[in-house]
Amino acid sequence: MVKDLIFKPITKEDLSFLNMVRNKYALEYLHDSRTFTLEETTHWFTQTSPDYWIIFDNDVKVGYFRLSNYSKENQNIYIGADIAPEYKGKGYAKMAYKLFIPFLFKTYNLNKISLEVLSTNTIAKNLYIKLGFTAEGIKRQEVFKNGTFVDSILMSLLKTEFNGYILENK
Repeated sequence: MVKDLIFKPITKEDLSFLNMVRNKYALEYLHDSRTFTLEETTHWFTQTSPDYWIIFDNDVKVGYFRLSNYSKENQNIYIGADIAPEYKGKGYAKMAYKLFIPFLFKTYNLNKISLEVLSTNTIAKNLYIKLGFTAEGIKRQEVFKNGTFVDSILMSLLKTEFNGYILENK
């Protein structure tokens, strides 16, 4: 059961967790099916300084958020999340997004949060719809998965549309 979720920027000590979770989902759920060794992940981390946040339930790592394509000028960002397999289906993703989205809008001064989800990932698509994300386009046959081409659905949430929590308009 979800208790007290907090988010902390990723550190080098979190990389084995990140690597394990990412590799577990790469083949089925991620746009990039490649898996990586811990050494490759460490090299990537030190070279790119990614904007990733570890999701904790008390002191237990349950997942992570990945942020990319942040534009201060355009006030938008891309988001994605993965929950560790042993915590899937227990409400962690929904609660984490509900807490992290207001944080993103405020901290990054955003107008828009975007994401992409594979059309075959119905659980994630349904979650994003429940959170208020709107489909704004489809990249047809974007990714080759398990012997077939799969569409990638572009979704976004505008600050004015986010009605789950009160946000300051600054």
